[in-house]
Amino acid sequence: MTEEKNLPDRKRLMQIILERSFKLGDFTLSSGKKSDYYVDCRTTTLHPEGACLVAKLLFPLVKEAGADAVGGLTLGADPVTAAVIVESFRQGAPVRGFIVRKEKKEHGRGRKIEGLLEKGDRAVWLKT
Repeated sequence: MTEEKNLPDRKRLMQIILERSFKLGDFTLSSGKKSDYYVDCRTTTLHPEGACLVAKLLFPLVKEAGADAVGGLTLGADPVTAAVIVESFRQGAPVRGFIVRKEKKEHGRGRKIEGLLEKGDRAVWLKT
């Protein structure tokens, strides 16, 4: 896919991010620093059109990387992971998904990583 071909999707995604995720105000960041703006992309990745566009634009990069799986740290990566694995299936080149907990579960199987990772998989880590 060329960047030119993706331009309408990229512009629409940016519009959704600006409408839903970019906020002006007085915010305290996780670092403790103050900011007069805040970007919370979960409000984009959990929006139907936003999730679709993120997956449509991200999946070709995952495929190009030769990944068998895609995922990242829960909670931020969860909607992106789900959208990308659905898009991968839709495109006929399925990749599996996984999520990583901050801490291992104390019940059930007691896992820190959930999903379908297999030994030797090439994985794309979604940094959120």
